[in-house]
Amino acid sequence: MKNLFFLILLHVFALFSNAQNYDCYTVVVGKKASKTGTVLVGHNEDDWGNKIVNLFKVNASGNTGSREIQLHRGGTIKQDGKTNSYILIETTTEEFGDVYLNDHGVFICSNACPSKEDKAKGLLGYELRRIIAEKAKSAKEGVKIAGKLISKYGYASSGRTYCIADTSETWLLAVVKGKHWVAQRVPDDKVAIVPNYYTIESVNLKDTSNFLGSKDIIKYAIKRKWYNPKSGEPFSFRKAYGSYASLYSIGNIPRHWAGINLLSKKKFPYNTELPFSFEPEKKVSKLDIHKVLSYHYEWTDFETNYKIHKNPHNNIVNRICNAGTKFSVIAELQSGKPIDYGCVLWFHPMNPCIHPGVPIFFGIKKFPKEYQSAPYTTAMKQHFDKQKNTFENNPQHAYSVFSKLTNIVNTDYQQNITSVNQFKNNFENKIKLELKNTPQEKLPELSYKYLELLYQKEKEIFSK
Repeated sequence: MKNLFFLILLHVFALFSNAQNYDCYTVVVGKKASKTGTVLVGHNEDDWGNKIVNLFKVNASGNTGSREIQLHRGGTIKQDGKTNSYILIETTTEEFGDVYLNDHGVFICSNACPSKEDKAKGLLGYELRRIIAEKAKSAKEGVKIAGKLISKYGYASSGRTYCIADTSETWLLAVVKGKHWVAQRVPDDKVAIVPNYYTIESVNLKDTSNFLGSKDIIKYAIKRKWYNPKSGEPFSFRKAYGSYASLYSIGNIPRHWAGINLLSKKKFPYNTELPFSFEPEKKVSKLDIHKVLSYHYEWTDFETNYKIHKNPHNNIVNRICNAGTKFSVIAELQSGKPIDYGCVLWFHPMNPCIHPGVPIFFGIKKFPKEYQSAPYTTAMKQHFDKQKNTFENNPQHAYSVFSKLTNIVNTDYQQNITSVNQFKNNFENKIKLELKNTPQEKLPELSYKYLELLYQKEKEIFSK
């Protein structure tokens, strides 16, 4: 009865609340918790609208001179000119939607996590993750680079959790508007899930193997009356700094709960405190992560109005795989192998329940032109241009094709998904077989081919 009452309250809150829709979603698997013994990170990038997504491979710069980085929100940052090479998945027009993988195996994605902060200001936004990608040689170094910049220039958005991973470990970096931040390492034998609220609880900055952050992270919370040490309760970063709208959002709690229960050894009821990380029921595979990222609450109380809408991506209770999903990616970061074929992004355009996954090995030299609205330098200059980055103004872009197939499937998902899944499974099985029979050093050459083939096959489907 308690669970039912809690569920009813969530539905009432969803109907009458003016809180914004929260979408992005991340699953982190420590190397000892994964089936292959590698660090795995799954991420759904959810950004609404008819915007395209570009793919780029950016070369390293050996220039040791200095350069000025112009910040989108004003001001400049001086950096030395030497940079890492990286793969960029560019979510056009979005300030916080890009995903990176660099030549040291450092992977970066993020989720909006609104905070209570209403006084502080900052300049850093869009450029932060690119600087991390350009400079970091490890996940922990990436956290330190970000922390130093945030402490100096301040963060511009309300709040965010960055996932920064490498071939050994993953850190979750929680940033608050202004100059406060904290980061926690995900244990090697655990899994962590981040919706769109902070998940870091207790903080121990003396334990630098597992925590980093602003020295006054607790003192500032006390000053703002977000935490009262006299209460007898231990300090919780998420409770002190997280906005109430996000912590109790219908767009967050069910997604967090569902993802944990799909993977966790211990099952949790709706109305309970959910953990920062947990022991998985079994060693986690890429397929397990894909199932989470494709989830619509099947066979749970949250699977409401499915038959009415004929589309599981639109509903009162926001799904993990939803109408705003622009792409889904699983980073497989293998240690002990050259980065070129040891680090791979399994990329699903738009909804991962509909579109096949393509392995993008770091060693790919370039991307098909259909995945780019313009050359890299031009695309960066017009990143925030909402006219140039639409489906309508890029009719030959791969995302214009993917969106058409998505729309066709969603007209009657139950009727259409069977045939689409057959196409999806056949496509992925052929890739799996070819990868198995290809020498490892040759694997990066196949990524271009698969991306091109995906574009062509899906174009054929909606053209019929």
